[in-house]
Amino acid sequence: MSQPSPVMAVIADVAEKDFVNQVANALGYEAADVVIGTPMSAAGYLQTLSRTPQYILIDIGNRSYDVLPELDVMAENCEADTRVVVIGVTNDVTFYRDLRQRGIIEYFIKPAKINEIRTALMYEGATQASKTSSKVISFMSAASGDGSSTVALNTAYCLAEEFKKPTVMIDMDFQFGMVARNLDLSTPFGIKELFEHPDRAIDSTLVERMLADYGDNLKIIAAPNDLRLMPSIRPETIRDLLVTLQQRFEYVVIDLPHLWSTWIAAALSDSSHIVMVAQLWLRSVTHSARLLGAWRDIGIRDENVTVVVNRSGAKFKEGITSKDYERVCNKKVDFYFGNDIKTIVSAENQGKTIQEVGSSMLARQFREFASGFLDGEAPAGQDKLNQSSSKSPLHSLSSVFSKR
Repeated sequence: MSQPSPVMAVIADVAEKDFVNQVANALGYEAADVVIGTPMSAAGYLQTLSRTPQYILIDIGNRSYDVLPELDVMAENCEADTRVVVIGVTNDVTFYRDLRQRGIIEYFIKPAKINEIRTALMYEGATQASKTSSKVISFMSAASGDGSSTVALNTAYCLAEEFKKPTVMIDMDFQFGMVARNLDLSTPFGIKELFEHPDRAIDSTLVERMLADYGDNLKIIAAPNDLRLMPSIRPETIRDLLVTLQQRFEYVVIDLPHLWSTWIAAALSDSSHIVMVAQLWLRSVTHSARLLGAWRDIGIRDENVTVVVNRSGAKFKEGITSKDYERVCNKKVDFYFGNDIKTIVSAENQGKTIQEVGSSMLARQFREFASGFLDGEAPAGQDKLNQSSSKSPLHSLSSVFSKR
């Protein structure tokens, strides 16, 4: 028998099932345990469980004060750490206060937004981490081979070494991650430490064991060497790791594999910003549209997503135009990286970043791109890039976090 979901939803109308499952997805779970009925019905269901779900979402529809006694009965069957939110149509300050006095985390007027419900339901540690100045930036390729690892690594290096920000990069591509190898780093531990002892708490001691030094301000958490390793990852593990890292680093950069799972949904939902790396070809635009749709479904706002086109101006004919991409994906392209294969190959052969192999157009572009994540800080002597090419309009990213 499968284990109950950590997310439970109480709904009166079965038509709301898709919505509450999207909330569960945003929290990093495949689906919610759904009770069709009232809070009183849910109280009876809770009595059959050995442990209360971690999160409970209750849709009371157009009910108001008459539902309070049922919520009281339901609360008697919940553990103290259960986080409960209620959604409904009643817009009444006194009713809101009555709910809060009963321990309800938040009350939302319908139609409620998934990202707001997710933020309210997330446990206190993650919520507090999101209020710190530390930023989590996740990178994902729209299609396999679009180059998110290269973009993520060189962005992290610029943040750490060009702008002197304590930065950690996590290679979450468990089976094919190459970040440590591309830097010629010897990493006996890395991210696999999280999963060899899954019951161990994530603390500063464990994190220190996972880190590998690269320069003064950049740390790397490497992917495993074992191709056969693809562990079952709990969303809470990802969140605990991010909370711990945010206490030490100003920037946490995550290189995510090109796949979709509940733990990836959790990583994306807990990110301050997401960078989609695409190329101007049909496969990439197709997957971009699918991923952006999935991200929107779990409450990720478009303003928290930056789309970059990699290898722009390739010598081979690009299959589509930027305008085609933007039309199909309903999302503008924010930044372009040139097709400087010579510099990329030179960096890989030397086991270095693009910045370290000398001055180049691509190095300047990465510096410009990384500077956009500095919350408006203007680095002294910042290079002005040549924007004469219509294929490479470099848009400022200086306010990408200001909306979060």
